[in-house]
Amino acid sequence: MAKQLQLNVNKGNKGGRRPGSGRKRVHSKGVAHRKRELVLQRTPVHVNFKYRASIRNKESLKLLKRAIVNARSHGLRILHFSMQSNHIHLILEAVNNEVLTKGMRSLTVTFAKGLNKGRVQIERYHLHVLKTFRETKNAIQYVLFNQHRHEKGIYTKIDGYSSLIHLKEGFKIVQHYAQRMKITIEIKRQERWDLDVGQSYLTRRGLELLI
Repeated sequence: MAKQLQLNVNKGNKGGRRPGSGRKRVHSKGVAHRKRELVLQRTPVHVNFKYRASIRNKESLKLLKRAIVNARSHGLRILHFSMQSNHIHLILEAVNNEVLTKGMRSLTVTFAKGLNKGRVQIERYHLHVLKTFRETKNAIQYVLFNQHRHEKGIYTKIDGYSSLIHLKEGFKIVQHYAQRMKITIEIKRQERWDLDVGQSYLTRRGLELLI
């Protein structure tokens, strides 16, 4: 009888692997967890990261500046930034990958906690090491004028959510850029906010090439 019962149980639908069973695999569209590029003191880095919430407002800008200051304590040097509707671009320098990791962790955690909206960061930050003058120049220009790209060529004013307005050379860069693009840009002076001075020759040279 016991043997017959065991046979009946095994003939049922329970147990064993079934098509479609188990936890579904999550396909992330974010940045893959592959090995980071090698970061050196002489090579600046372009970093960007996205958020689920809209972050382009004055309170978030103040929060980003606070997060940047905190990241400095870990040796990270933030040279340029721009804040868009749901993502942030940075040009920064670090002596090695360990400093980069600690500094970026400090920055992103401080910013996320300040937003007080739970888990808002969509993916790991994406980075690209800038190894040539041309790369550095193009990256700095991309970051400083990123909002103009989103506005599809409508250049009416300097983006107050970028570091351009805080640079000592900012107005020269704006004038040169406006003249080259044959456009008129409204310039409003704002309170200066100190950014880190780039240590790498590439970064300094890249900024000079914008003027």
